[in-house]
Amino acid sequence: MKFFNRIVPLLGTMTLIAVIMPQMQADAAQPTTTQDSAVELFNQGQAHAREGNFTGAILAYTRAIEVNPSYTDAYIHRGLAYHDLGDHQQAIANFEQAVQLDPNNAQAIYNRGEARSDIGDMQGAMTDLTAALEIDPHYAEAYNNRAIVYAEMGNFAAAIADLDQAIAVNPDFTNAYYNRGKVHTAQGNVAAAIADFSQAIQLEPNLAEAYGNRGLLHVQTGNTSSAISDLQTAAELFQQAGDRDSYEQTLFYLEQIQ
Repeated sequence: MKFFNRIVPLLGTMTLIAVIMPQMQADAAQPTTTQDSAVELFNQGQAHAREGNFTGAILAYTRAIEVNPSYTDAYIHRGLAYHDLGDHQQAIANFEQAVQLDPNNAQAIYNRGEARSDIGDMQGAMTDLTAALEIDPHYAEAYNNRAIVYAEMGNFAAAIADLDQAIAVNPDFTNAYYNRGKVHTAQGNVAAAIADFSQAIQLEPNLAEAYGNRGLLHVQTGNTSSAISDLQTAAELFQQAGDRDSYEQTLFYLEQIQ
């Protein structure tokens, strides 16, 4: 998803990766030995994914599906692995298969919506994220990502409403505070944006983007000392993370105000 970002240059664009909790279930209709085999292969896929070996994860999930073609979670996680490899069409195909197997699976629908946003299908993304929320009204990630779609469409009021709801569901949701700060910035609501970036920093003290964006807002308010402090912190964190582009961009901002 684009427009709001935690992991790329200040005020840049981003992709928010879906997060789901594995149900770790195989089809109860399958024999126990088949269940055990499919789950074991599924677990191997998860291990590969944690190591960043998404190709290996896809192979393991595919084998699990071959053992148990009704293994919904294997389709979901194979879709996530394809997503992490940048193959959004294959990701969508896997999420669709999961939805066919389990039409009320909010996680599968949510992930399909997130992947659809990555290919620019904002209407499809909106439909899926809304459907996921109808199934699970407490799905904080779905509120957060639907807010991003609303913001992409220029509907900042709806974006704020969704982010408020995401925070109500999960008061420690760093991304929601950060994204709400970005929306407030787009609206010119500087004080509210600074408050949200400050809350994001409190929850995640190494969030370089929040320091950077708050620093730029301090420039607007004339608080030069706070602006310099925030931008210096952001630059240090970007450098530590090996994000050279963001580091150099932050140094450029510092040069403009020092």
